[in-house]
Amino acid sequence: METCTITFRTTEDIKKILDNIAIEENRTLSNLIETIIIKYLEKEKNIK
Repeated sequence: METCTITFRTTEDIKKILDNIAIEENRTLSNLIETIIIKYLEKEKNIK
């Protein structure tokens, strides 16, 4: 599957929280955000 880039703005506080979670889970910030989006789509939109 080909990848693409998505850019979005957030607050510094949210970025710090996401950075800390990524470190705790030993993953990149990008991977963490992608995982959060995938889980949301699976749960709320029944997309797998």
